[in-house]
Formats: sequence, C-alpha cells, structure tokens
Amino acid sequence: MKKILIPMIEAGGGHRMPALAIKDSIEKLFPNKYQIDVIDFAKESGANWDDKVLKGFWDWALARPELTTNLNQLLDAFAYLTRSNAVTPLLFQQFLNKGSKYILKYKPDIVFSTHFFCSSVVQFARSRYGLDFKIFSYMTDPVRGHNLWVNPKVDAVIVSTKEAKEYLIKQGEPPNKVKVKSFPLNKKFFEPITRDREEILSELGLDPSRKTLLATSGGQGIGETAEYVKRLYKNNFPFNIIAICGKNEELLNELNELKNSVNSDTPMAVVGFVDNMHELLEASDLAIAKGGASTTLEVLVKRVPTIFTHCAALHEKGNIDFCVDNKMGWYAKNSDEFDAIIREILHTNVLDRYIDNIDNNEYVKTLPDAADNLARFIVKELETSRPTYERSKKAKLRSVVLATRINLYRLRSRNKNKRYKVDR
Repeated sequence: MKKILIPMIEAGGGHRMPALAIKDSIEKLFPNKYQIDVIDFAKESGANWDDKVLKGFWDWALARPELTTNLNQLLDAFAYLTRSNAVTPLLFQQFLNKGSKYILKYKPDIVFSTHFFCSSVVQFARSRYGLDFKIFSYMTDPVRGHNLWVNPKVDAVIVSTKEAKEYLIKQGEPPNKVKVKSFPLNKKFFEPITRDREEILSELGLDPSRKTLLATSGGQGIGETAEYVKRLYKNNFPFNIIAICGKNEELLNELNELKNSVNSDTPMAVVGFVDNMHELLEASDLAIAKGGASTTLEVLVKRVPTIFTHCAALHEKGNIDFCVDNKMGWYAKNSDEFDAIIREILHTNVLDRYIDNIDNNEYVKTLPDAADNLARFIVKELETSRPTYERSKKAKLRSVVLATRINLYRLRSRNKNKRYKVDR
C-alpha cells in the first residue's frame, strides 16, 4: 500500500485543519487504497526542543501582532536569505536531523506538507539520502503569505488564490512551480446539520428568539477579541454571545468570572476548545474573530458576516482585506470603529446585504469541492512518476557514500517506528 505523508506543525489550527480535511477526502474518494498519515512532524520525529520553540514562538507572536507584522516585512525584504531552506539549517538543526531520519525510515511515496519548515526538512531528507518521491507544499495563508513559504526545491507550492500565486512569484518562486487550488475545509462544514438552531442554543443556555454573535480568537484563544466581548456583555448587547476561548484557560476563567460578577441582559455562553464550530456557526448571525485562514473561510461558508478585530501578521491581514473588499465583513482597528460597526448592524439591514454578498462570491462557491479536488490532485501525482534528470559524477559518488551510511543506520535502527496520532 502506497504511503501519503502529510506533515505539519500543530501551532494553532491553521496548519492542522487543512491537513485533516485533505486526509478525510482521500479516504472518502479512495477508501482503503492508501496509507495516509497526518503527523505533528517535529514532535513525531523526536525534535522536542525545536517543537517547543516553534509552538512557543507562535503563541508569543499572537500576543504581539505589530511586532510580528514588522517581522513579516523583514522576512520579505531579505528574500533569498529568509526562505525556509536557508533558515531551517541555522535555527532548527535538531528538527532537520531527526526529521530527515524519520523520512528515511518512513519511506513516503508522496509528501503533502502544510507547514514551510516541514517542507524544507522533507526536501533536505530527499536530497541527503537520494530518495525519489514528490514533495508538495501547501501555503495555508490563502491570500498573502510570507517569504518562508518560498521553496524552489519542492515539486510545487500549492496556493489558494491567484493573489497568493502572484505574491509567491514576486518573492522568487518559479512560476511553473506555483499551482492554485482552493482552500480545503473539513467536510462537516458543508454537510446538513442534524440538530436545529433552537436545540444548539438551548443546550448552551441561550435564548433561541435572539440573534447570536460568536466570538473566537482561534484555537489558541489569544488576541483582542475578548476585550470586545466584555464591552458587549457589560453594555447589554441584544444578541446572544457564544465566547470561544480555545486552549486559553485563563481567558475561560476570566469570562466565567465576568458572568458571575456582572449583571447583564445579554445571555452569554463561555466555552473552551470546541470541535463543533460548524454547529455553532450554523446557529450564529454575526461573528467577531481573528483573521486566521481557517476561521475566515469557515465563517464565509456558514454565511456569517464577521467583524475582524486583529490578525497575527501581514499574512492574516490578507484574509481580512479579502472579506472587507468584497463587503462580507469588517475590520475594526480600534474600539471607536468597532462601536460604529455595531451601531450599523443594529440599526440597518447591513447583515442581510453582507449575507447576499457571501452567497454571490465566486471564490466562496469553490470551497465545497476544494478538499476533494486536492485529494484527486495528490493521488494523480502519486500515480505518476517524478521527472528524472541525469546526475553528475559528483552526485553519483555522493549517492554511493550515502547508501553505505543509510545501510549502517538501518542496521542500528531495527526498532519499529511509532507514529504520533493527531487527535481530531
């Protein structure tokens, strides 16, 4: 059975959710035909220190969006020096070495990576050990990425929009190595909901006769959204509020304490990390959110106009601009702008107009088939040979030396490889 490896770094949900969506589609379209493994690559390979650094940096960056935006600009300005292939050997030697050995033992037939550092480690392993499989890197920033995504050594970088393609080419990715495929979302966002709105809201202790606002700052629950939730709750906002805190236990306790200490006419449900976002959005009329890729597209497919309050950096600002430019959402840069948007929502029919705009948006219409289209693309590439090129005498000699090293390594590594299973 051929093996499809989908490596990612589980920093938030932005790299994890597309990977799982693609896995589900391959299994649905080609049942029992391929072994498909979604792995948290640094953790799975045993690069524990680098795994901690990568995930810790993302949490740090979420709390400092202005600084992260400046870092984005710096990465883009240095072009060749800040591509992931150049950065990985300098900063993540442990991941590079352990990840390469993992690839050697796993022997994938194709790799579809949803994180730039994973793509670089896999490409390094392919080159170091003279392996022959295709590597595709999926840029999980739908509209505008950053320079770490540029990787001319993989077989192709897949992007979600023509704007993202133009960005990558401008940064130096060869045009023939950029392909456009719409962003994959979990199939549950397109399937009929088995519970009605009244049941979902009543279970949360909310009033089904009111409109509902859903607030989220992504899987990590870090950002400015919570401050606006507090303002709405204290000002007796006439909607229900579903406040999703993600993995942020401190925020969960803080909002529960607010409910217990402040009297308000606003019904509010405070929840942690959820796996039924599709249901909660189905019951919602308005959202407040960070401009993460998955969140942005999930609210659109569920026809929920959204007030974006912040973004982690420039690569997420592109998602917000897409919604604002197409009049499917708003960007509140401060509390005065937020209050003005809320007044417009309460006193006009702007929500209905924005829902119509979502319904008529051509890109949103492509999203239901996106994961299946990517699944078919991966299988087609898996079943076709990778182009071969005549190697130089130096490369051939290097292969002989490496083959000897590989055989010695395999003799020392007879223990069975245990894969880390990614929880859904």
